Amino acid sequence: MRTRRRHRSLGASLLVLLVLLVATLAAQSAAHAATLRTKVFEFNACDQYGRDPECDATAAQRADVIASSVLFAGSNVVTLQEVCRYTFDRLLQRLGSAWHGTFYQTVGIGDDRCAPGARSWGIALLARAPAPTNVTATLLPNPLAENERRYLLCGDVVIGATFRVCSSHFSVHGAAHTAQASTVGGLLATHAGSGGAALLGVDTNVDVRSCAAAVALRPLYSGGFGGTSSTTCQTGTGVMVEADQRRTGGDGSYNAPTCGPSKCDYVFFTASRWGSDYRGVTTPLWLSDHDVLRGEGTLNW
Repeated sequence: MRTRRRHRSLGASLLVLLVLLVATLAAQSAAHAATLRTKVFEFNACDQYGRDPECDATAAQRADVIASSVLFAGSNVVTLQEVCRYTFDRLLQRLGSAWHGTFYQTVGIGDDRCAPGARSWGIALLARAPAPTNVTATLLPNPLAENERRYLLCGDVVIGATFRVCSSHFSVHGAAHTAQASTVGGLLATHAGSGGAALLGVDTNVDVRSCAAAVALRPLYSGGFGGTSSTTCQTGTGVMVEADQRRTGGDGSYNAPTCGPSKCDYVFFTASRWGSDYRGVTTPLWLSDHDVLRGEGTLNW
């Protein structure tokens, strides 16, 4: 009788251990199969108060409207170009304590477009996450000696998983586009080669709707891209997909204009780390001569 009880007790213990093991393995499997819907608000803020009638909002107005738009849409990442440091600081305040970011000055200004006495203007990134780490600002090649220096600003953020968020503003001159895209594409490819995930919000000043102009962006794209429909006209040499790029199962409408009749603003995701359900939607804001590009994609880890 005692032997039977011992066997029953042993059997029950083994069953409990088996259940715990299965639950542990299931939890590990779920952890390895986790996803995050990254919702990016990409915007050339055109912080040019008093200088451009299409951008005639004060820095305070601009920050408040951007914050409302970001929160209303549930975005968790923001990338900005042509933004005042004053605007960036106020935007962080308006978004709330869960948000953090980093700003990098690309030019010093000599007027009061930002605010009286405010002289810092550049690019920025923000995320609904702890403060970015491993922040870098890489100077991009620019043979034209423009007043605004061109940089790739990046930082690591953690929203469930760690991924790199970058912001950049390419030259307005075509002579610099290819070199700048090559440098950025190379850095993103190196990051992807080590298994890393990255997203890039960028105003390239290149209209991908024009097949002739789109060739400059080949180092950024993975696969076919360019044009104004589901028929592409260029093939990328890079490792990224763009939120408004043609894809199987997409809506058939791609490369929506973001600056007049042209598309010059982009949200890119590392192709090997994001799912194929990416999408891009443009919406106007009265603050700028650029539309907002809202790019979404599902990060896998």
